[in-house]
Amino acid sequence: MSLKDLSDSLGGKQEESKKDNKSFDTHAQIKTIPSYKLMAVQFPDAFIDDINNHIDKVIIPSNVSHEGQLVGQINQDKKSAQWTFPLDDKMGKDFKLVIDRCASSLLKDKSGYNRDSIAEAFEAWTVHSYAGDYNPLHAHGCQTPSGMSMILYLKVPKCIEEKPSFPQLHNATGDIDGHTGLITSTNTIHDVYRLKLDAQEYIKPKKGFMIIFPNWLQHCVMPFFGDGERRTMSANFNIRDSKETVAQFKSPTLSKEH
Repeated sequence: MSLKDLSDSLGGKQEESKKDNKSFDTHAQIKTIPSYKLMAVQFPDAFIDDINNHIDKVIIPSNVSHEGQLVGQINQDKKSAQWTFPLDDKMGKDFKLVIDRCASSLLKDKSGYNRDSIAEAFEAWTVHSYAGDYNPLHAHGCQTPSGMSMILYLKVPKCIEEKPSFPQLHNATGDIDGHTGLITSTNTIHDVYRLKLDAQEYIKPKKGFMIIFPNWLQHCVMPFFGDGERRTMSANFNIRDSKETVAQFKSPTLSKEH
């Protein structure tokens, strides 16, 4: 097979080749290679209202700061704070049960990671942001070799709600103010021309919306400028693998029968 014959078959000139008894069964396939899988969940307002009520009445008065473990620059307002959300009281246990099931389904589902593993949240905290607060690019740590993290949006200021659903990242629009950025690489305005796919996704906060993702994923929170509180809760999950999964991946993960 000559290079011209191969070129002709890929270019749709097979009929011409057949006339010369040179038919080549050449197949080409275009694939997009994803770098991670994400779960998105929308909770009802009543569920979120119960959590916010618990935060207002229990978490904030408890005054247990989580700031020493976080990189968030949450300090622009007297009410700016990052509080520990215990997972061992009644509300914490109920909430942990819900998010553990969500995260475990991302692991087990065939459209997810198709892995015989379970996720167990081991820490959670709330972030209370006001105008000018932000969270620089970072990732989360876990106690097992692989892990996951989540973000749940509890309160969203009107100035963020009014942002367009499809933000423009040029011309200084401010469209991503208050958004969560999920970053796998860097992008410039010329990347589409250079055949580089979009490596940054910006999540517009919405009350009751939760995302779960691998803990290694770099992410950030853009500052916003307006009235109101941007309130979120985050959690980290350890991943417990079955013996079969440990053997499959030859992983040193801490195995726990389930």
